[in-house]
Amino acid sequence: MNHSITIEEQRHQVWKTGTVTAGTLTILFGFLFWYQSDPLWVGILRLIAFIFFSLTVFGALKLLDGPVSITITSTPTHIQVNYRQNEKTVQEEEFEQSTIEDFVLSTGDKSPLKHYLQPRSATLKVRFNDGHRDLHLFEYSGRTLFFDESMLSEVQDFLHAHHKHKERSEAE
Repeated sequence: MNHSITIEEQRHQVWKTGTVTAGTLTILFGFLFWYQSDPLWVGILRLIAFIFFSLTVFGALKLLDGPVSITITSTPTHIQVNYRQNEKTVQEEEFEQSTIEDFVLSTGDKSPLKHYLQPRSATLKVRFNDGHRDLHLFEYSGRTLFFDESMLSEVQDFLHAHHKHKERSEAE
C-alpha cells in the first residue's frame, strides 16, 4: 500500500522585492548616465546600472524557476522522493527502507543570511544503518532544500510512522 505526502520549498519574498528594486534602479541609473556629459560619471553610472541590471536578470531567473515541490511516497520496501518544479518532474530518488535507521530534523546547516531571512526553516537528515555521517534527505541541484519547521515535522512523523510500520510487519 502506497502512502504519500507533498511539501513545497520555503522561499522568501526578498527575491520578488529585490528583483523589482534592482530593475527600478537599473532604469534610474541608465537615465542618469544617458544624460551625463562628464566621462568619469558616465563610466561610474554605467557600471552601477550594469550591476543592477545583472541583479535584475539573476532575480528574474530565480523567480522563473519557482519553488521545488516534493512528494514523498512510502511503500513497504522503499521511500521514493519526487522533485517537481513548474509542474515537471526534475529529479527522483529512492531509498530502501531496510537501510534507514532514523530521520533527524536539522536546522544548523543554514547560512547566516538564510537563518535571518527564514528563522523557522529546517531540513531532514537521514541516518543510515551503516553508521556513517547523516545525509540530507532533500537536495536538489547541489543545494539543500529548506522547509517550514511545522510542515517538516509532519513529514518526519509521516516517515517515522511508515518506517515503524515496516519494522513491525517484518517482525511478524
